[in-house]
Amino acid sequence: MLRTLRQVGDVVHKSLKYAMDLAQPDMPVLELCEKVEAFIRSSDAKPAFPVNVSINEVAAHYTAKRGDQLRIPKSGLVKIDVGAQRDGYIVDAAVTVALGSVFVNLQKAARAALEAALNTARPGVKAWQIGDSVEKVIKNFGFNPVYNLTGHKIERFILHAGYVIPNYPDKSASQALAPGDVYAIEPFVTNGEGYVADGREVTIYRLLRMRHKNLQHVIDLVSAEVGPLPFTPRWFPQLDDSTIATALKAGVLHGYEVLVERSRGFVAQFEDTVYVGEGEVVPLARTLELL
Repeated sequence: MLRTLRQVGDVVHKSLKYAMDLAQPDMPVLELCEKVEAFIRSSDAKPAFPVNVSINEVAAHYTAKRGDQLRIPKSGLVKIDVGAQRDGYIVDAAVTVALGSVFVNLQKAARAALEAALNTARPGVKAWQIGDSVEKVIKNFGFNPVYNLTGHKIERFILHAGYVIPNYPDKSASQALAPGDVYAIEPFVTNGEGYVADGREVTIYRLLRMRHKNLQHVIDLVSAEVGPLPFTPRWFPQLDDSTIATALKAGVLHGYEVLVERSRGFVAQFEDTVYVGEGEVVPLARTLELL
């Protein structure tokens, strides 16, 4: 398993580096998403979810729509979240590109928080202790963590496998890291109040039901390509928007709302996926090396 995860982590590392090079002002977000997803596929892996490009107060869950006209801004914070999988083994990682010097401290705070989290994480450490180290770093920069976003345990073909790693010392996250565990650790930093809310858009979906009398063709098509993992309608030109809407209403699909910082504060994010070994944790995407 670790060998495969290391290989997938290398794909994610290279994909993020490629994405950072692409994320220049006026770059179409649609083009960025499609090029990075194509890069993952050309690297003998598959996207574990659509490439997320979340800008400024948008914290997460935005991927380009069909015909999307959104472009990378001349000034702002661009979060690029990439996941790849091979045979169901998933690595999930993210970076923030700061366009404009006024945003650099938010970017630095998110990176430093991830570094502190990785330095804290080891077998036997409880998840809330990692959150404690994250919050301390972020507060020292004068910002807030996003309290209602967390890292997450990953299992084979399961991106969010129950247990979480908070971005503050939430003692309900009392599980200890154990050898063999895989976790995505993802500090989110904001100059806002520190909470996200559901936006009005949904750009990412996953299958929720495997049987439906009138929509079985949708289920079969999506299942064959991505299984239980998240997807974008961009990947399925056979399914028009009305079919997607019908499947969502029927409970065949689950939609992930775009998440927006509640006070419209700007948000930065850094993320890596770690494998917990017998005496250490292994950062699989080596995100800190990217910036």
